[in-house]
Amino acid sequence: MSVLSRIPLHPVLFAAYAVLFLYAANLALVLPVDVAAPLGRSVLGATVAWAVLTILFRDPRRAAVVATAGVAAFFAYGHLAPGLAGQGLDDRAQLVAWGIVVLAALAYAIRAKGSLPTVTAGLNVAAIVLLVFTASSIIPYELNRAGRSPVTLAPPALAHSTTGTKRDIYFLIFDRYGSAEALERRFGITDNDMYDWLRAKGFQVPAHSHANYRATDFSLTATLNMRFLDELTTSVGKVSGDRTPAQELLRHNAVGQFLKGEGYRYYQLGTWFEPTRNVPIADENLVLGETSEFENVLAGTTILPAIDRVQGKTTPELSFRDLHREGTLFELRQLRRISTAPGPKFVFAHILLPHDPYVFRADGTPLPEAEAKATPEVQLYRNHLSFANSQIKDIVGYLLSGPEATRPIVIIEGDEGPLACQSVDCVQTNANYLRIRLGNLLAMYLPGVQTRLPETFSSVNTFRTVFREYFGADLPALPDRSFTWPDNDHIYEFEDITDKLIDP
Repeated sequence: MSVLSRIPLHPVLFAAYAVLFLYAANLALVLPVDVAAPLGRSVLGATVAWAVLTILFRDPRRAAVVATAGVAAFFAYGHLAPGLAGQGLDDRAQLVAWGIVVLAALAYAIRAKGSLPTVTAGLNVAAIVLLVFTASSIIPYELNRAGRSPVTLAPPALAHSTTGTKRDIYFLIFDRYGSAEALERRFGITDNDMYDWLRAKGFQVPAHSHANYRATDFSLTATLNMRFLDELTTSVGKVSGDRTPAQELLRHNAVGQFLKGEGYRYYQLGTWFEPTRNVPIADENLVLGETSEFENVLAGTTILPAIDRVQGKTTPELSFRDLHREGTLFELRQLRRISTAPGPKFVFAHILLPHDPYVFRADGTPLPEAEAKATPEVQLYRNHLSFANSQIKDIVGYLLSGPEATRPIVIIEGDEGPLACQSVDCVQTNANYLRIRLGNLLAMYLPGVQTRLPETFSSVNTFRTVFREYFGADLPALPDRSFTWPDNDHIYEFEDITDKLIDP
């Protein structure tokens, strides 16, 4: 009798495969460290279930058959559910079907005789084949990633001294808050008073500001490293969909490191978006909950959300909506709290407003999912924009409440403009699309500074301006250029499209 027919490792192997399969499907967005904890829990859970069933059956092979059926039902449910739903099977019917699968495995385990060694060997082989197939994607990718030279951007010339007061610095990203032109082009919004209101409060708000890249991670990486990302084209290559090099530069950004060297305390207010959820160089990372984005997605593929739905509990989609809403409110509360902390401090808040999913009414009350689905997107965006505006006005009110001499530097930006079509992966190169996608709100309160920002100011120059004016850094302004790329398999193949953003 072979080892494969005697030792039933398949429940543990299938449990590992469930996690590694999702990892392999998201290699460009996930790092090994993100997978370690859920992989360990999955393997441990399958092992415990197998051990308990072994005690009941007094036979590890019979127990393993039932354990594997349970593992399959638990992890495969979410992957198969959409297709089965399309065949008219709702959650209740699908749960019954999976229950029948587990019961059939139980019945077989009780009655099995001579076929048990063959079934054990077959399940072991199937699990091993799946793992090998998955590993054939993961291992070469990770070896290539590990073999690349560490991705760095050449450090800008920074002075490490200043004779002036070290003012607190607030960098507040309101995700997908577009420029006035972007909002008019995309949603026909012409009555947004935020730009004039900010100017009346002393902010500089360039009329034709724009982001440098059309995605959050690239845009923020350029802004917080005060450089364009051309060096990534060389170090990673044009033919790549791996976003992690840019995201690592975001997590270890030059702005935060410089300010920490100047004695600032770095507060990071993150969200469910993984690149800003936790920044290792920050002194404090404040985010609602600690579950990673990978773990959230993995949990959504299991059978548990369907059980909750059948019982009338919160659905996975609503859970994500709740996370989006409550995470935003958490950040706003924390921002007010941190404003009372002693300085000097650098506060970076990535606030997902007016970013979808649309979970707020204009007055900030929760928007039910059913109501959101029945409401045109232009009105949904307007509602989020109105709520974002009310929060910006509140924030500016308490941050600038003191005398001018002690007021902080306040930077309010959109990392990008609103989506110009239905999908974030939709890519066009016409001027209308690009002006929507890259036109962003950009407002800077620079107390004591007489320098005026150009009307075509772009985000890459945000901290070059701050460090030059307040710290004497040798950081001349870079050209205000913007870039796109053809698709998600060539994300470092940058094309300069600045000329399409500005009227001749």
